[in-house]
Amino acid sequence: MKTIIFTVTFLICLNTIQAQSKPLDNKIKEDLKEQLQVLFMKDQLFRKLYLQAEEKFGKESEEMEYFWEVVEKQDKLLEKEVSAIIDAYGWLGISDVGRLGNTTLWAVLQHGSIAAKQKYAPLLKASVLKKESQAIHYARLIDRMLINSNKPQLYGTQFNYDTKGDPFFLPVKHPEYINKRRKELGLTSIEDFAKSKNLIWTTPQKL
Repeated sequence: MKTIIFTVTFLICLNTIQAQSKPLDNKIKEDLKEQLQVLFMKDQLFRKLYLQAEEKFGKESEEMEYFWEVVEKQDKLLEKEVSAIIDAYGWLGISDVGRLGNTTLWAVLQHGSIAAKQKYAPLLKASVLKKESQAIHYARLIDRMLINSNKPQLYGTQFNYDTKGDPFFLPVKHPEYINKRRKELGLTSIEDFAKSKNLIWTTPQKL
């Protein structure tokens, strides 16, 4: 019963968002493309500076605490802007606003709230299935949402580093089926992903 209720609720929400989508002409697409490029710059600016700031002030310093407070406030503002765009026009694909504009929607949500991830993840997946968005973005969005909710990830995109600086996977749900889930999205195997990140994967896979 819970599954049926969730499915019906999801379909209602999805149809509501899609029904509100405004038509896109070339002028609107270009305006949105420029707007999203600016949002991407704002989203990435502080994240490109934090290592330098940590080196100068120290990771646990008051200065870095303030640094991340500023980032958090900006993330909330960017989330509102991106949410307004998606609510108005739907999930904008690569053919609508280019690869960078499309990436901006994901990047801002990736740094945003769990609620926003839950709300827009179905639209991102639908875009992925139409080849209008990148599968890795959906996988990372879902995995980040789950890890932030203290739940195991599904696609193995999230990892951390131990005290020696060696990377390790954060918990994965039913790890023996991870390649099956990754293949459904069009992702490479978990073994290939692990190799590219200097990670170790040992769980045998089931079909």
